[in-house]
Amino acid sequence: MQTYQRSLNEANLDLVKRVYADDAIFIGQPFPTATGVDEIVALYADFLSKLDFNVEFEILEVELGDDLGFVRTRSHGTIVPKGQKAGGSEGNRELFVLKKMEGSWKVYRYIFNAEI
Repeated sequence: MQTYQRSLNEANLDLVKRVYADDAIFIGQPFPTATGVDEIVALYADFLSKLDFNVEFEILEVELGDDLGFVRTRSHGTIVPKGQKAGGSEGNRELFVLKKMEGSWKVYRYIFNAEI
């Protein structure tokens, strides 16, 4: 989760690619569903080129099995267009399904929506 948080805050596409499984699926409001790491990285490349992130993830729940698990989080912070200042903060609710691949946990499915 720390690596994923860094990938957003640093706009680091190499880190994005590192945390996702090759066959991952991204479902996030208001973005289109992205399937596979290449589509996911392309989606991140687009929005990270336009937005500055300063977010922090709070881990609310973790369940890990032998090869599958999940992490439920809440994030808060700011996401603003590049070059602008934050007018306030926002938050999201997230669910990460993880898959253990070659000894490392990767994001296999990711879904989030705005916290109201």
